[in-house]
Amino acid sequence: MPMNSAAQPAGRRIRDRIRDYVLYVAIAFAFLAAVFAVEGKWGHEAYIRWGGLIGFTSVLFGGFISESGQFFRRWQFWAVTALLLAVHLTAFAIVLTHVEEWKLMWFMVMVFEFPVLTFFRDNLPHTT
Repeated sequence: MPMNSAAQPAGRRIRDRIRDYVLYVAIAFAFLAAVFAVEGKWGHEAYIRWGGLIGFTSVLFGGFISESGQFFRRWQFWAVTALLLAVHLTAFAIVLTHVEEWKLMWFMVMVFEFPVLTFFRDNLPHTT
């Protein structure tokens, strides 16, 4: 029978926290290694364009999904989210490959996508 966090022995909670901390540090170092590899191979401009796209898209869709818990069991939610992610990535890939200069802060335009995402989520067809 699984125990909840409060019922776990203190030693196990400490081990779990240490494991989580080590994983967070390892993920951070892996991310930094990837950043330096991309910047070293393709330059700072590619890092700003594609790293910014990955970072800002992760924040946008991560926030959207984290606020959509009540929809997780509906396949329509995941289908619409995948479709909107594909449209988002396609549009930004077209822009980023055709615009000569791109600044990192220009990704802030993504804040206007959040209401669109919630509109489509909130207007999913109701199933019986």
